[in-house]
Amino acid sequence: MRKMLLALVAVSLGCFLLFFGLLQTTDKKALKAEPSQQGVLDLRDWDLSSDQVVPLNGQWEFYWNQLLKPGDEPASAENFIQVPGFWRKNPETRMDNAKGAATYRLTLKLKPSSMVYGLKISNIRMASAIYVNGDKVGGSGQPALSQKDYLSENKPYNVFFSVQGDKAEILIHAADFENTQGGIPYRIYFGSAQGINSLTTHTTLLNVSLIVSLLMLGCYQLGVFIIRREEKGLLYFGLSCIMIAWSFASNGDRILIEHFNLPTEVYYKIQAVSLYSSLIPMALFIKTMCQELIPRWFIKSIIYVMGVYSGFVLLTPFQWYSNFNLFFSCFQIAAYIISIGLLVYSFWRGRYGEFNKKSMGLFILALGCYLLCLMDYALYLSSVVPDYKIGYYAILSFCFLVSFIMSYQFSEAYKTIENMAAELQQADKQKDEFLLQTSHEFQTPLHGIINLSHSMLETQEKLSPDHLQNLTLIRDTSRRLSALVHDILDLDKIKRNELAVHPAPVDVRVTVSLVFDLLKHLTLAKKIRLVNAVPEDLPLVYADENRLKQIIHNLVGNAMKFTDDGRIAISAQVLENRVKIMVEDTGVGIDSSEWEAVFQRFQQAHSPYEYGGTGLGLFICRRLLQMMNGEIYIDWSEPERGTRVAFTLPMAAGSDHTTAALRPLGQFELEELRGMVELPQGGSGQFTLLAVDDDPANLQVIARLFANDPYNVLWATNGRDALELLKNRPDIDLVLLDAMMPRMSGYEVCREIRQQFSLFELPVILLTVRHSPGDIAAGFKAGANDFIIKPFDSLEVKARTETLLHLKRSVEAALKAEMDFLQSQIKPHFLFNALNAIINLCQTDGLQAEKLMTHLSYYLRRCFDPRTDSFLLLENELLLVEAYVEIEKARFGDRLTVLYDVDPNALQKKILPLTIQPLVENAIRHGVMKQEEGGTVRLTIRLEGDMVQVEVWDNGIGISPRQLEALRHRDSSSAQRQGVGLVNIRRRLLHFCAEELNVTSQEGEGTRVWFCFQG
Repeated sequence: MRKMLLALVAVSLGCFLLFFGLLQTTDKKALKAEPSQQGVLDLRDWDLSSDQVVPLNGQWEFYWNQLLKPGDEPASAENFIQVPGFWRKNPETRMDNAKGAATYRLTLKLKPSSMVYGLKISNIRMASAIYVNGDKVGGSGQPALSQKDYLSENKPYNVFFSVQGDKAEILIHAADFENTQGGIPYRIYFGSAQGINSLTTHTTLLNVSLIVSLLMLGCYQLGVFIIRREEKGLLYFGLSCIMIAWSFASNGDRILIEHFNLPTEVYYKIQAVSLYSSLIPMALFIKTMCQELIPRWFIKSIIYVMGVYSGFVLLTPFQWYSNFNLFFSCFQIAAYIISIGLLVYSFWRGRYGEFNKKSMGLFILALGCYLLCLMDYALYLSSVVPDYKIGYYAILSFCFLVSFIMSYQFSEAYKTIENMAAELQQADKQKDEFLLQTSHEFQTPLHGIINLSHSMLETQEKLSPDHLQNLTLIRDTSRRLSALVHDILDLDKIKRNELAVHPAPVDVRVTVSLVFDLLKHLTLAKKIRLVNAVPEDLPLVYADENRLKQIIHNLVGNAMKFTDDGRIAISAQVLENRVKIMVEDTGVGIDSSEWEAVFQRFQQAHSPYEYGGTGLGLFICRRLLQMMNGEIYIDWSEPERGTRVAFTLPMAAGSDHTTAALRPLGQFELEELRGMVELPQGGSGQFTLLAVDDDPANLQVIARLFANDPYNVLWATNGRDALELLKNRPDIDLVLLDAMMPRMSGYEVCREIRQQFSLFELPVILLTVRHSPGDIAAGFKAGANDFIIKPFDSLEVKARTETLLHLKRSVEAALKAEMDFLQSQIKPHFLFNALNAIINLCQTDGLQAEKLMTHLSYYLRRCFDPRTDSFLLLENELLLVEAYVEIEKARFGDRLTVLYDVDPNALQKKILPLTIQPLVENAIRHGVMKQEEGGTVRLTIRLEGDMVQVEVWDNGIGISPRQLEALRHRDSSSAQRQGVGLVNIRRRLLHFCAEELNVTSQEGEGTRVWFCFQG
């Protein structure tokens, strides 16, 4: 900034020196000659060959109210007047108020010469004609003795002539019927034609330079004001410079009227308005720069007075307002004197306003220079001084000082801004670090809140509907906050240029399916359908799989935020070598004026108070797509109708209109996969694994991983083949499943597996590159037992696989032990009673005895079934229940009533063996049969989503509170186990299904036992 100020000072000094040089050159053009005496000027000693000119100052012959022709004798006695000067200074003109016509005459004594002479006329008011030795050589307007014959014009002009002999008589006719300041107010220069032309050129150059400099300075200030509208001082100073430039152009040597053919009336209006109304912007400028230092009423008074007078000048003819010019010139000077006095007083009292002490002093000095310029200019216009050289220096000094002060203020403001910018950058850096650290700290408690709320929602134990709703709100709000934390972390990485992408071929349809799985729970509160309309034969795109999922997640999340009902559809199409993916909703829409703004950081098309959000999602999406050589834009949107956001990604190399699963494989690849359909990898083959992955390289890695372990390894390259293989190979012990596969994702395959096998029957390990909490939750919800993050470590895969296989064996062993225990609990007296009932029926009802023998046979076969399956179909468990019930009904007859209310859709669900039958047996033996009149037992089975609810109710004797509490807290260790009652079933449900057995009972009224499990 100091360099800029030094440059400004240097430029200003250069301009100052330029004007000084022009003024000195102009001064050297005028010869310092003696003034004329009694109408005669002797120039015989003048060097005719020089370019110097002579000012014709001194005493001229003067004849008032006479326009003498060359050679005429004057009608009155000879009189003399000082030139330059006004008529009103002559005693003869005062009586006539200085309005009329007159003749000036001057005799020049010259050396005889043949050269061409010239006269430079600046101002003869208001009409003039010039005669030299009897010949008219020039004029302006038409001078006359009467006003009706008079025509004013008053333009500057030059005349040229030659002189025969040693004497030249100059006769000037002048007339003025419009104001009291008629006459010859400025110098008339005489010299050679070359000297007059040279003087005119230098004078014009000097004036034009000053005028152009002022105009450029004013336009520069106005240009800066357009950029910085709050800086009113720039506006007022710029207007002041332009008004001063117009004033210089219309006064003095009057460049304006000399070079432009303006009507006289128009010219004088421009002259007066520019001169007097320049006080208005100057007063406003002083007010802006010196706030609270000059009274407002004073500034307002100046503005009103000069504004009214400027209007008066514009509306009235020259004859009217010209008589007031002197008064308002004095008013203008007085206004500046008072303003400077007030500022000096404030400076003396130590009140500087928005200035400091130095800049306040410079500003007072600048106003003093401007006042000096005005005073010198007024003296020149009044013919008190012959020129306004001091005014040139003063106005230049004023402009230089004000420009320097404003530049200094801007410099100080710039330094302040620089310091503030440095502080803000430091604060911004600290803010980013704080946000980053806080975001990391937020993650742990947020995950805890999400997990705890989700766990409580899953159990729903002793929770009212209001509590469930609040927990759902807590979970969803925590998830939104967690997403915001991740956005903040990504934004920080973008600012640090640390956000990296790892492009690879990606299946868009599978990615969309995974995102829909993660967001499906959010659609429960709204009537929204998620539609995956991505074609199955869409080519793979070249993108980062994780970041593509994040982009789609953000776009779908935004669509859900602004859509209350309707649908959100994702479709795609091929455009040459790129793929266009479109996310369309039926929400509130976006106005076309905001289509681009929504992709800016912290910008939203709708109020965040109404819809929430931070405005980071789309900004991050655009940056991620730019990093993956893609783009994103609003493809279509209408308010209240919906929005379609589209983004494009490059097609993966070698990809065409078929997915990876449908692409033809090379010969070697095909043979390699055929050889891998079933490949024992050494050892005894104690366990059988199924590896499912669409990438042959990953299958090869897993093959070599288990090559030296006791595993039989089977392979499948897509989900459909894997499910088919599971149907044909019941000996498969564990599945290693890739989450991202074409056609059918790993999540979908896992859900299909859970339709047939429980968590303990067939463990599933998901292999995935995505390990966010949402992905892990979606995987476990689909039925996975464990996660392994790609790229994986061989020891980790082996350890997790071995752990799940041993867990499966432990569960099977525990179940077998339970089955052995349950089988050992069948009491001999039950068989004895059943056989007695059959014998009795043989004598009375042989057909019924045969049916009862069939039921007993099925009952014993199921109870002593040696197979080790962990679970069995629910319909098989019901057959066992029916067999037992029929035997008991044969014994007790009408005393026992058993009712069934079973949902047929639940019969194919799998359940732990001997779970319902013991409950029915307890209800019969220890409930209704303890009563003499017997009772009723009702078995109810309902299917609610994926959950099966089983309830056994009886109206027997019930259970006392003490006994019920003992059942709930009884130790279930093997040393203390007694019977196959509620404690045993409760323990198995908790162990194998993570479900609770619920019992309610009232003595004398009955008992209700129920539990739920996922089939």
